Amino acid sequence: MWISPVKMLLFLSLMCYGVGVVHSLWLLIRKQNVLFPVAMGAMVVGFLAHTASLVVRGVEVQRYPLMMHQEVSSFLAWAVMAYFLGAQFWYRSKSLSLFVIPVVFIFTATALLLPADQEVPSLLRFGENSTLLVVHASVFVLAYAAFVITFLAGVMYLIQERELKLKRFGSFVFRLPSLDTCDDLSYKSLGIGFVLMTLGIVTGIVGSHHVAGIYWRGDPSEFLALATWIIYLFMVHCRLTAGWRGRRAALVGIVGFAMTLVSLVGVGYLSGFHFE
Repeated sequence: MWISPVKMLLFLSLMCYGVGVVHSLWLLIRKQNVLFPVAMGAMVVGFLAHTASLVVRGVEVQRYPLMMHQEVSSFLAWAVMAYFLGAQFWYRSKSLSLFVIPVVFIFTATALLLPADQEVPSLLRFGENSTLLVVHASVFVLAYAAFVITFLAGVMYLIQERELKLKRFGSFVFRLPSLDTCDDLSYKSLGIGFVLMTLGIVTGIVGSHHVAGIYWRGDPSEFLALATWIIYLFMVHCRLTAGWRGRRAALVGIVGFAMTLVSLVGVGYLSGFHFE
C-alpha cells in the first residue's frame, strides 16, 4: 500500500510527539525529570517533520495547504506545538508539556487519520492562492491555537490552586508550572490570540466583499466567530481595566475556549459558504 510523503512525515511527527506524551505520563507518577532532554529532542524533531509535512502538502496540491479539514487539523497541531516551543524557551519550565503535548498528539493523529482530499470547495478555489485568503485562514487557526494555550494554562492554574487549598502537597501539583507562570502564559496567549482573531475577522469581511460583493452573509460561522471574539474582548477588557487575574481569568479562558471549539466546528460543518 502506497503512503504519501505527507502521511509519512505526519506519522514520524506523531511518533516523536508520542515520546512527549510518554514523558508527560512519566511526570505524573514520578518526581524525577531526567528524561526531559530526550523528550524535548524528540518533540523538536517531530516539529521539524511536521513543518516539512506542511511544505510537502503545499507542493503536492500547488496551493496554500490550509483549505481542507485534514490540513486545518495538521496546521492547528503544528501551531500549538510552535507556541509550546516558544513558551518552553521563555519560561524554561519542564512541566509545560504535561497538558500541551497530549493535545498536540490528538490533533496530529486526527490529521493523520482524516482523508487528504484534493478537491477544494468552489468558494475557496476562487481565491485559494490569494494573499487575503492565506492571511485570513492562517491568522484564524493561529488564534485558535493561542486560545488552546490560554485554556490549558487556565486548567493548570485551577488544578494547582485547588490542590494548594486542600493542602495536598504530595500530589503532582509541584510538577506543574507555578501559578504565576500559568497566569502569565494565559495572559500572553490571550493577547496574541485576540489580536490574530481580530485580524482574521477583518480579512474575512474584506475577503467576503472581494468574492461576493457583500461584507456580512449572516452565516452561522460568522455569528459563532463574532460571539467568540466578544468573549475574548470581554476577557481582555477585564484583564486591562479590572485587573482580572488568576481564578477568574482562568475560568473565563475556559468558557472562551468552549466557544472556540464550537466556532471551529461551525466553520467546518455549519458554514454555508466556506465548504459549499
